[in-house]
Amino acid sequence: MNYKDCIKKIDGFLSKDNPQPLIVDVQSRNSMSKLLTNFCVGTTKTVPASDFCGSDGFPQLEELFHSLQTRTDDCFVTGLTSFLKLQGERELSSKLREILGMTTSAHVILISFQCRRYLTFHDPRLNRRIVALDEDMENVPEIYFCSPSLPAPNEVHVIRGIELFGSAVESSSDPAIYIATNKTKALYPYALYNITDLQKAYDVLAIEDPKTKELDEKSGTEKQWQYALTLFGDNPGWDNTIDAEFGDHSRLEIYIPGIAQLKSNRDKLWLYYIGLKLYGVKNNWCLNDAAERSSSIKEMASNIYRGILSKNPEDNDFWDCYKSRKQLLMLIGNPPAELAAFCKLVIGKENNEIYYLTDNSQQEKEEIFAFLDKYGAEFDKTILFKILQEVYPDLYAYLEPYDFKNALLNSYFGDYKYQKVINKLLPEFYEVVLDQAKKREYNSVLDPRSSLVEKLPRDKALLYFIDAMGVEYLSYIREECKRLNLKLNIKVCRCELPSITSQNKEFLSGWNEDQIVSVKDIDDIKHHGKYNFDYYKNSKLPIHLIKELEVIHDVLGKIKTKLLNDEIEEAIMISDHGASRLVVLHDTENVWEMTEKGEHSGRCCKKSEVDMQPKYAADAGEYWALANYDRFKGSRKANVEVHGGAALEEICVPIIRITYSNNNVEVFIMPIDSTMDDIDKTPEIVVSYRKKAAIKIFMTEEQSDVSVRINKKKYTATFIGNGYYRADMPDIKKAGSYMVDVYSGDNPIAEQLPLIVKREGQKINDLL
Repeated sequence: MNYKDCIKKIDGFLSKDNPQPLIVDVQSRNSMSKLLTNFCVGTTKTVPASDFCGSDGFPQLEELFHSLQTRTDDCFVTGLTSFLKLQGERELSSKLREILGMTTSAHVILISFQCRRYLTFHDPRLNRRIVALDEDMENVPEIYFCSPSLPAPNEVHVIRGIELFGSAVESSSDPAIYIATNKTKALYPYALYNITDLQKAYDVLAIEDPKTKELDEKSGTEKQWQYALTLFGDNPGWDNTIDAEFGDHSRLEIYIPGIAQLKSNRDKLWLYYIGLKLYGVKNNWCLNDAAERSSSIKEMASNIYRGILSKNPEDNDFWDCYKSRKQLLMLIGNPPAELAAFCKLVIGKENNEIYYLTDNSQQEKEEIFAFLDKYGAEFDKTILFKILQEVYPDLYAYLEPYDFKNALLNSYFGDYKYQKVINKLLPEFYEVVLDQAKKREYNSVLDPRSSLVEKLPRDKALLYFIDAMGVEYLSYIREECKRLNLKLNIKVCRCELPSITSQNKEFLSGWNEDQIVSVKDIDDIKHHGKYNFDYYKNSKLPIHLIKELEVIHDVLGKIKTKLLNDEIEEAIMISDHGASRLVVLHDTENVWEMTEKGEHSGRCCKKSEVDMQPKYAADAGEYWALANYDRFKGSRKANVEVHGGAALEEICVPIIRITYSNNNVEVFIMPIDSTMDDIDKTPEIVVSYRKKAAIKIFMTEEQSDVSVRINKKKYTATFIGNGYYRADMPDIKKAGSYMVDVYSGDNPIAEQLPLIVKREGQKINDLL
């Protein structure tokens, strides 16, 4: 029926005495408005269904129907069918039939909205009182039920209360209607509208930015989603919010150093996690992998720890992934609970376990020693040391060879440190110990400490007396000083026998009390089980070495501070004696029982007129001092390490002079017959059967004890005048590219200087 005919139909209905209602169905809001404007004048009223609603309530239909039946003025009812459509087709049809069956005192016209398909009844008498305006149907709006406690989506008009639902649907042309209500979609399972709940902050965020749907709602708590929603108020959308908080959502890796500061701001930390889930992160495999694996921020720490377990040490990117993980774990504080769980899991990697451990925590360091005890001897030394260089750099630095300028000492202490770390005494090494116990070559190889200490400077110097610090730590000290820009001058000498403190304090003579800093920690660790180390009670692993290195690290840090503050011009580290871990591993008492009881864990024993000198004992004045790994009977066993005997690790001690170095020396290398004219080019030298490899070194400041190191092999350089030094390297015979490090004593002056070696007559293509 067209609009004009519809007007005539309504006019005819109103002019007659008709006790039953008329239904007029319209498809557009404009037609409804025109009809109401046309008829609702004078005594004819509009009756909105919302008049019968309570606060945020559905119309009370009984009250509405009773009013329609008893009112004495003509009326047009609006909004009712829009409400009824919430309850579904069956309820809508039922209530429309009920209305058509009413007997009313006045004329009642129900304006139904877009109900044409639901207004066909089997009873023709009812159909005669239905008028459907023939026109195109306007849009049916999307309906959003919004929680009153949440802020409305940006740039959206929200209607307050479900009681306004009917009038909103029939008057607003918006494609979506937002209603602040406590009602939910679940209350209207048969609704003829597409309803979306916005009862939670996540729902609102999904409207604000469709990217929200890429996130599992469980990845945040309601409070966290609300936090994000408040940020959307100033910066709508995830892109803008993440940019405002972290700089750039497409470059989240630039914020990684700031993660440590987020511990006290859990909401912002969660937001960073959401950024990772949405956008990922470049150049940090570990963080990206953990975010992909995690369904909530609570899982992140676990996945940061465990993601590396899926990588194979043979993967080309393994060490890059390892480093990103190690750094990230440090930033988040190595969460103890996840650390403990990881350490239980990683054991399953068996002889590959070490690849997955770090030196970030005491627990992992101890696990590294447990691994070395179990599998260390199975590895090729070179491979093992390369792994330790990555996973435990301090331990690697300890194990690095130190050049004592003596083949015996170089070999001995390299092997000693290796065995200490893998917790094994190897038979072939013990044969060397027994051989030296008889030969005692240290007497000719090393000067007594007493002959060197008198020459030490005392003005503006501090003497650091490090009890029980043997020469085994020199390679670690060298690397730490390199890191701290400290310059070293090291002399290795021997202490007095027996190697006990009471017999080795002569170096303190001549120093004022305020010039001496006594550090007892290493001695207390070795002999008194300080920090709960005890070979026979707690652990047979050499985990005490962890703390020993930390003690030295702390001392060197304090020395640097004093040097930088000009409190001193030089620091001197000196020790009374060394100590032996391998004696403890050997765990054997001497077969000869002496008249006097053993002292200092049985490493020495006072002489008696009735006793003969034991086979492997050195004459130490009033004492016999054992040079093998036995112990005299009668003394208690050592907690961790021993001293008092005459083994090399007990008697070899360092005198270390330390000054601050600003590394301003410029260094250039060149062929022997070259000058400074070509310093901008990579130097090239030619070798042949007769022509041995050699280079010339120029330094802007004269240095002593100059050497170069190529592939960790040392070559001595001799001074040839005018700032130049010559280094001969006869065993470098293979053509190729090399990197040269230049040293003065134990101090690196320049590193990674490129050098090209060619074979005589070789073509350039041969090097490619």
